[in-house]
Amino acid sequence: MARCTAVSPGPSRSPGQPLVQGGGWTATISTGAVGLARQPGQAMTAALKPGQPQGFARRRSLGRAVVVPAGASTAQVQAAIDTAYRQLLNRVPLAAERLTDAESQLRDGQLTLAGFIARVATSDLFTERLNRMAPLRAAAAASMALLGRAAQPIETSRFLATRVRSGLRTAIEDLLNSADYGQSFGQDQVPFIKGMSTTDGIPLSTVNRTANLYSGNAGLTPKPKDAI
Repeated sequence: MARCTAVSPGPSRSPGQPLVQGGGWTATISTGAVGLARQPGQAMTAALKPGQPQGFARRRSLGRAVVVPAGASTAQVQAAIDTAYRQLLNRVPLAAERLTDAESQLRDGQLTLAGFIARVATSDLFTERLNRMAPLRAAAAASMALLGRAAQPIETSRFLATRVRSGLRTAIEDLLNSADYGQSFGQDQVPFIKGMSTTDGIPLSTVNRTANLYSGNAGLTPKPKDAI
């Protein structure tokens, strides 16, 4: 006949306290607590959290506004062309790479400066530059080049979604057609870094992120270890 032996209960444990069993294996009693899901946009905001805004120390190297007014001289137009290349590509391209047709149309008045910027932005020179970057870094570089500031989280999400859905050139065209681009640079001004000063509608976090990404006139591409 089997004998039943009473086993005394162990010491009481509070919820969440580890249970130690043989062999050193441990288990934890769940408290039943449920973590809160992140709200839309919080993940992107966390991803774009800036580091040290070292760009503030480089404000003296910020480019000046370059405008092509009606009746501009040949020298003014050429200066705008070279400035546009530097802003978008970080360099003036070689003679064989230049968009000579677009340059000629700008000089002849057949193309506005904004139209020339669009030609450069949708050219292989610019798109290949972005394609060599990780998606978040490409979104940051496109915004720095075309809007003159770091992208806000919602803008980054929109850029990435449009790129996946309709392609990189469409995402770039959306930046060029945005109200921010039109209000900042219009039809006759080359984009430049303007995002290191407070502006209506632009949060301080974006100002700091712009300063973090800015590495001088020849460093608009975010560095590999920089915050996005």
